[in-house]
Amino acid sequence: MFLRVGRAAGAVCNAFLLAATACAICLLPRVGWSAALGPDASARVLAGMAAKVPAGVPMPEAKFAEYARRATANWEQYERHIGAPMQKWATAELVPAPGGTIFYPFSGPDFATVYRMYPNASRYVLVAMQRAEPPPALEAAKAADLAGFMGRFADAWRQFAQIGFFRTLDLDEEAKQPGLRAGTTAPMLAFAVRSGFTVVSVEPIGINASGSDVETHPGPRSDRSTWNSVRITLQAGGRQVLLDYIRMNLSDASLNEHPAQRAWVQRMAAHPTVLKAASHLPQSPRFAIVRDALLEHAPSILQDETGIEYTALSKVFDVKLYGRFTKPHPLFNQDSQKALAQAYKAQPAVKPLTFRVSYQRQPEANLQVANRKRPAGKPAAK
Repeated sequence: MFLRVGRAAGAVCNAFLLAATACAICLLPRVGWSAALGPDASARVLAGMAAKVPAGVPMPEAKFAEYARRATANWEQYERHIGAPMQKWATAELVPAPGGTIFYPFSGPDFATVYRMYPNASRYVLVAMQRAEPPPALEAAKAADLAGFMGRFADAWRQFAQIGFFRTLDLDEEAKQPGLRAGTTAPMLAFAVRSGFTVVSVEPIGINASGSDVETHPGPRSDRSTWNSVRITLQAGGRQVLLDYIRMNLSDASLNEHPAQRAWVQRMAAHPTVLKAASHLPQSPRFAIVRDALLEHAPSILQDETGIEYTALSKVFDVKLYGRFTKPHPLFNQDSQKALAQAYKAQPAVKPLTFRVSYQRQPEANLQVANRKRPAGKPAAK
């Protein structure tokens, strides 16, 4: 999810998942984990859920306990004001996607939102510009580097709890840091364990040559460029979930230069999609490929005012409005989404939202739920 202030599963997927699970143990030491501190334990440290400092992690117990206290308080604030109300709203207003794939372009590392909107999906596909990075090797860090990293992570935790999205500027600044870097992997790991999952494995991936899906990245695990994109395999009870993060420039210029990526985007666009805090990029002529793919193929789109322009959206989708919208956030073109503002004005009984969505604070927080129109004579799906 971006604020720019300075932001086909199937047989192939099943085979990939089996391979991923089989090789997870052999991958872990190569990214700095030891047998004592695997991906799940690392995630719980980042989320403030570990009861004590793991062996080998150079952090005083008092500072560790204070970090855990702050992280827990921030998460509880997020859940109280945004996460829990959002999930309650989604349960009442969205068509569930049990066992399906949810596509979330322009996402940043925001697994928290997409999981609360669609908690029963089996695969979440997030796409943004930032490098994923390997999971932070907490045991291998020097004390000063670890202290700086955990301090920055705590600040990011606090800000997300308040506004519910990541600012591109902050993500880009983190990417410049020496030593340990969060990337998008670390926040997604923390969100996952706070959401009740166990982290089974984390590995680097990339789009395959045909653009049909992802595959394991063949590069050395010690090379940062190997970790542009990641697959995080999660488990809760007997349920296994894939969380894929793909580093990709979604502009037309970039997709035209990379045919496999363009083909992959076209395939992903056939799934229910979330657009939130997207800096109004789907309304730009520079992002026509991804926008047109969604208009042509997506069965549903859940978005705020930064998503697809309302006139285009309403031509092919039945759109239900929630919250309130009169004009864009002051950081963006004030002429954007005039048709959406008029639609809100014309509909007298728009249901309110009780939580902040992205850039807009109450009472301007808004969402649009767009479900594809049925062709004339075609019955509704059962």
